[in-house]
Amino acid sequence: MSMAFMRALVARDLPAAESEIGAEVPVDFPDQLDNFLQFRIADLSADPAAQPWLGRAIVLTQPDGTRKTIGSVGFHAPPGPDGRVEIGYRVEPEHRRQGVATEVARALFDWAAAQGVDRFRASVAPGNVASLAVIGQFGFRQVGVQIDDIDGEELVFELDGWPPTG
Repeated sequence: MSMAFMRALVARDLPAAESEIGAEVPVDFPDQLDNFLQFRIADLSADPAAQPWLGRAIVLTQPDGTRKTIGSVGFHAPPGPDGRVEIGYRVEPEHRRQGVATEVARALFDWAAAQGVDRFRASVAPGNVASLAVIGQFGFRQVGVQIDDIDGEELVFELDGWPPTG
């Protein structure tokens, strides 16, 4: 997601956002991503070089060539001092339970590994069965619990090594 795309979403200027990304954007996308946008715009204002690690739109290209934004995926920040990155993703409700989150998470992990990063973290609400299943497929192990100021209780998982073995 470019800074221009994110700023257009914050301004609720969907035509500008769609023009920037080259895809239809759901009407409620700015509302669904409000906290994400506030954090990422601030992050990128401070460090534009972090952009590849942060938000990416999930765009579905239909057989007729039309493109539709169906979610977002990215890491919370570039790799930390321990070389670990934390993944986050969101898929529009009508596209859930179709393997989208698994596909984009795998692609993002592959990309990170190509950058020399193979240590990952994921924080998931205890009741988010779908996300627990996604990270479970990759072999993440629970290492703790945390309270997020926005999302409340989250289970914390880590995975060392990509691709996963076993």
